[in-house]
Amino acid sequence: MSKAIELSVKGMSCAGCVRSVEKALTAVDGVISASPDLISNTATVTFADGLDKNLLLKSLADKGYQASLALEVSASDEAGLQSIDAENSDVRLFILAFVLTLPLVGQMVLLPFGNNYSIPPLIQFFLALPVQVFAGARFYKGIWQAIRFGQSNMDTLVAIGTSAAFGLSVFIMFGNYSEWMSWSSHLAHELYFEASAAVITLVLLGKVLEEKAKGKTNKALEALIKLQPVNATVIRDEKQMTVPAVKVLASDAVVVRPGDVVPVDGEIRKGTSQIDEAMVTGEAMPVTKNIGDLVIGGTVNGEGVLHLSPTTLGASSRLSQIIDQVKMARSTKPRIQKLVDKVSAVFVPGVLLLALLTFLGWSMLGGVTVEIAIINAVTVLVIACPCALGLATPTAIMVGSGQAARMGILVKNADVIEKLSKATTVVFDKTGTLTEGRPEVIASIFPEVIDNREALSVVLGLTKDSAHPLSKAIVEFIDHDVNPVEFEEITAVPGLGLSAVFAGKTYFLGSERYMEQTGVKLDHYHDFVDANNARGASLVWVARETDSVMTIIGGFALQDTIKPQSLETIQALTSRGISVAMLSGDQQFAAQKVAEQLSIEQVKGNLLPEDKLAYLKELHQLNEVVIMVGDGINDAPALAGADVGLAMGDGSDVAINTADASLIQSNPYLVYKTIRAGQMIHDKIAHNLIGAFVYNIIGLPLAASGLLNPVLAGLAMALSSVTVMVSSLSLYSSLKRID
Repeated sequence: MSKAIELSVKGMSCAGCVRSVEKALTAVDGVISASPDLISNTATVTFADGLDKNLLLKSLADKGYQASLALEVSASDEAGLQSIDAENSDVRLFILAFVLTLPLVGQMVLLPFGNNYSIPPLIQFFLALPVQVFAGARFYKGIWQAIRFGQSNMDTLVAIGTSAAFGLSVFIMFGNYSEWMSWSSHLAHELYFEASAAVITLVLLGKVLEEKAKGKTNKALEALIKLQPVNATVIRDEKQMTVPAVKVLASDAVVVRPGDVVPVDGEIRKGTSQIDEAMVTGEAMPVTKNIGDLVIGGTVNGEGVLHLSPTTLGASSRLSQIIDQVKMARSTKPRIQKLVDKVSAVFVPGVLLLALLTFLGWSMLGGVTVEIAIINAVTVLVIACPCALGLATPTAIMVGSGQAARMGILVKNADVIEKLSKATTVVFDKTGTLTEGRPEVIASIFPEVIDNREALSVVLGLTKDSAHPLSKAIVEFIDHDVNPVEFEEITAVPGLGLSAVFAGKTYFLGSERYMEQTGVKLDHYHDFVDANNARGASLVWVARETDSVMTIIGGFALQDTIKPQSLETIQALTSRGISVAMLSGDQQFAAQKVAEQLSIEQVKGNLLPEDKLAYLKELHQLNEVVIMVGDGINDAPALAGADVGLAMGDGSDVAINTADASLIQSNPYLVYKTIRAGQMIHDKIAHNLIGAFVYNIIGLPLAASGLLNPVLAGLAMALSSVTVMVSSLSLYSSLKRID
């Protein structure tokens, strides 16, 4: 029999760390599988019964990772604390590095105007030393991990490149000790302290932004946990009492009053009401529930009193399953390795080998002194210092994401941009995404013998104080200058409608089923009924009883209307060869009607959160790169399980925090613009990286052959960085032209 446990893991900082943690855990006898999650700094381990959990902690400790059992603290709380600690540490290091680097870079900018603006070499050394030793310590740890596991990554590049520039500067400075405190020293042209400090500062900035993105993602779990009901009213031993929701027993009878949050999943044993299930289905329309129907914990009861028999408790509840699905989908989400890490795996060993060969060649065959051989070898390392590589991604991300934000698009990290650029399928939730998410009156009918204004006064009097979405829509439809009938008492009939008495007449407002129960005939309204049923609309009728005679005085058809930009969005996506699908918790018939109006061929209705996630998994099996667009809590598992989760602007906090990107406005056309922006930013990153490597391909042979000195190498390095910056800045105008 297998079990699962969650570990809190400190020390994971990159995809290489994730692989190392996974290898360390799966190496323990009895472990079936391990799924580390870099975002939450946790690892879920499935193991055979009888395994000593301390072996897991020891295996990770042997690899340099601190781990603990996440038993008492929820995963989201623990992850949040770790994320805050990591973010605060990175922010402090970045501020330190920025303050010390600024004067170094500033004096280099002023060097063309003369040596009078240069900082004495000794002061440069003391400015750069804390940046190299303290702010850059994490990169030395990273290179140590890379050496231990035979990997090369960005930390390796940063550590080697900055160490070369810093070490060469120290070497040159100590050879000219007479000029250490000169404010007009020619050494300012030969030192590279600003290069090493600037690279470390820029990379730290990227780490700060990454930790902020992690923190926002973890808030999704916190928001979901907050939805879990706190207390429940139960009948136990023939006494009614309030107990914590987590302590409800399977033998309890749970009482749910009007307006209460349903505390547990259960089956209705007594009562009728309407349940707001937007948390699970995303649909604004409350669902009528009768005896024998199932209700879900966390949903909201309407106007009736219900008695429930619990069906699932604790970790088996629907809301708990949604929380687990978000965590699991997030940890198993496909992650495309960064281009820089892929190339650096070959580039870094190649540069080290070239530097060694340069030293050996010049010292043994070049007929020069050992010092010259060292200078030529270090020149190779200086020109290979990843300034341009370090700038290629963050500058394009900063410029691109900044302009995207002005367009109303918030993208969290570079992985999202890469996946957006390769999207093949966009899956939309229906309600609140392609539709407005609230019902509106689309048609009305009044018998010719009825005064329309009188009927509207009655309707307004019945609906003005009701919280039902259909009642609210009818109130908005009626002219403001209509005076409502002031009923003394309005009786709610759960799941059916309303009734009230005025001036000796009884009025009824509700569904067709309610009309049938009260004896109202709808024989004369077949055309109105058939036309609006075909559109998937909901019908509300108003009847009057006078002297035992029932008369229809009005009818309304209500529907969740399609957003005006939805059709244009679908057309724009399909014109670029991107497939479109629509998923909904609404009935299949209603979903199909919306899909037909938008020319969407792939449509599925009656879906629960796990069904949406299962559909995405089917697409992944077909090697589709999937973007999921949603706005509700019910969309959270699918948003987490997609290659890119994209949340609409007026969506729930859970959806927005779970998603990889979000839209400030609830405009579906921004989905198309998001994909185009991702493609353009990704292309710019690729162009920058190609340019940076071309610079190295040309510069490294020149440095190895002795045709460059460290000064020219530093100048070439600076020019490559400027080129990357100018290239990235061009994104401003490119993104503005997206139509």
